[in-house]
Amino acid sequence: MLETVIVKVQRGLKQPYLFGFANTIEESKVNRNRLKFILDVFILFAGNVIMLNHRSKGLLLLASSLLFSGVTQVVFAATTPVPALKPQKVTSRLVLANLLMKHKTNRFSSYPIVTSTVAPTADAGKVSSGAVPTTAATVTHSDTNIQVAGVDESDIVKVGDDGYIYQIYGGKIRVVKGFPVVELTQTANIDFPDSNFTPSGIYVQNGKLVVLGSAWQSLAQPTTTGKMAPIYCCWWGGYSQTRAIVYDVSDHANPKKIRDIAIDGDYLDSRRIGDNLYFITRTYPRYYMYGDVGTTVIKPTDMLPSIVETKAGKTTTRTMAVTDLSYFPDFVEPDYVVVASLDLGQPDKAVTTKGYLGSGELVYASLQNLYLSASKYNFGGSSDIAPTQNNITTQIYKFGIDNGSVTFTAAGEVEGTALNQFSMDENGDYFRIATTTQSWYSDTNQSHSSLFVLDKNMQTVGKLENLAQGEQIYSTRFMGDRCFIVTFKLTDPLFAIDLSTPGNPVVAGELKIPGYSNYLHPYDENHLIGFGKDAVIFNSEQPNSDQSWAGGSAFYQGLKMALFDISDMKNPKEMYSVTIGDRGTNSPLLYDYKALYWDAEKHLFGFPVEVYQLPNGFNNSQPWNYGQSVSQGAYIYEVTPENGFVQKAVLSQLPATDVTVYYNGSYSYQDYFVDRILRIDSNLYTLSNNQLNVYDLENFKEQGKLAFKP
Repeated sequence: MLETVIVKVQRGLKQPYLFGFANTIEESKVNRNRLKFILDVFILFAGNVIMLNHRSKGLLLLASSLLFSGVTQVVFAATTPVPALKPQKVTSRLVLANLLMKHKTNRFSSYPIVTSTVAPTADAGKVSSGAVPTTAATVTHSDTNIQVAGVDESDIVKVGDDGYIYQIYGGKIRVVKGFPVVELTQTANIDFPDSNFTPSGIYVQNGKLVVLGSAWQSLAQPTTTGKMAPIYCCWWGGYSQTRAIVYDVSDHANPKKIRDIAIDGDYLDSRRIGDNLYFITRTYPRYYMYGDVGTTVIKPTDMLPSIVETKAGKTTTRTMAVTDLSYFPDFVEPDYVVVASLDLGQPDKAVTTKGYLGSGELVYASLQNLYLSASKYNFGGSSDIAPTQNNITTQIYKFGIDNGSVTFTAAGEVEGTALNQFSMDENGDYFRIATTTQSWYSDTNQSHSSLFVLDKNMQTVGKLENLAQGEQIYSTRFMGDRCFIVTFKLTDPLFAIDLSTPGNPVVAGELKIPGYSNYLHPYDENHLIGFGKDAVIFNSEQPNSDQSWAGGSAFYQGLKMALFDISDMKNPKEMYSVTIGDRGTNSPLLYDYKALYWDAEKHLFGFPVEVYQLPNGFNNSQPWNYGQSVSQGAYIYEVTPENGFVQKAVLSQLPATDVTVYYNGSYSYQDYFVDRILRIDSNLYTLSNNQLNVYDLENFKEQGKLAFKP
């Protein structure tokens, strides 16, 4: 006899919530994670049961008297944050199916059914040769600017120990011999015939090149006849895969693809520690609900992420084991976050995957642990129009990592949302996180920031709350038992926070200056460099003092660098500052810290800048005016506490005779925009999509140039 288990599905009609958001304050930075939730079109079931056949490992849906209602609402989670919890294992597909039904997504009301899994094309990553390979000696070189020493991060450009440069450009990978300068050569291009694959980051380790990216796999819309017609609100058209493609680049003219791994889900982030690569994906289960009387089988591959792997010319597909999944009783989103690990030193070793039911947005990793944060939108109270209360929290999931093994160990929850990975840090047995809370439904729409200290079990042991009322965090930097936070509304408060007593973090000192810093970089133990924007306050007449912009509005201006003296936590000081250009001046560094070139030994740093200038100079009565673009290139500085910032060079690749074409509005020269600055041996390299320029590191005279082939 067929053994079945009947699981009842809870149903109920709730009042719809209609609400909107507007942010009218000039230059306000709103954390992208705060507005993630999407109005949900919810399919209501009446009198349905789910029959789960755990002997045949199939899922049967018996749909009787299915009722579809086009009600727009948001699914709200409990408002009380739950203390640190221990993960629980998913023990069977029966348990998994029950969990998925109980925790309907906040984002979508239905899922597409998976009809097949598309494997990566066998010829993905074709290589075109450009030169005969030669053996290069090991040379010193700069590395990617990273957050934690010993924990490498992917980037669009990497330099190998042999002086070869690898660059993502136009959906391809370029291989360039960068040393010695007299032998500058483009040795190979790696193409990806699958036009749906987009490389986003690379690693180079011990003769291996790893390309990480996303690929969209299309699915035909399911069609059925008779009583089995599907009910859905929209058709996704397919699903996303994260791919890790490994090449042997010992022959630089002929890189050889040796492995291709595809895991269901969007690519979140990755880290490399030694030969072990960890990468993270996030995906929703691809099951699909059918209506009307009858049954349809939902396969295990529709409920669980798939792993497709190609090596030695053979492609295999497997479904992630249920026993590799964990969950917490109060998880909100029924999506999977998968942490995969790959041993680059053992190409034949199987990829390891572990996952949990929940969510994931930001990644922080130390040498021993990997943390993922996810915003949780908790709403309580209601009216006919909108929720009257809100409590947005951040859940943090902790994984132990050790030589490729991944162990899901604990989770915690704190108030507010984190800005980026620099908002998180591990120091000894403690995890620290800085967040901003925005009261969207309060009368004042007042924000505030907080800092929380959690122990190794992810229990909160210390906190500092209500920091910078009415402002938001723009940057954070942890340095041992110290933390520096920049918030902004009209001025830039730099808070120096003492974390020497984990249970009692305190603000030791504060500095208020114009503008703000998007990125904070340690110079040494006693000095910190801030990169951001200068700002001016515009005081306009306001009839009502309670208006959100009453008392003045801040308008950012040119790019600003500042050197801070943090030796005395009670009295941080701005020692020097430099402003580049006028309003509109920008740099990738302000949103991508990997664009910074840093040479601590020589006290040199550089970053790409596009400079805007106001033709008639700054006008105090119109601080909102933007300048015009006049140049782009690598700005190189020497910085010391004794002399401050000393500009050493501005290195541009824009054609000097034709630059007016760009300045008059043409963007035909953007491929000459420098986006990375490198060092190999005693030379400095500027890299754009079109060209590689080499300069002497002492006098910055040009030593060589290489125009890239398509």
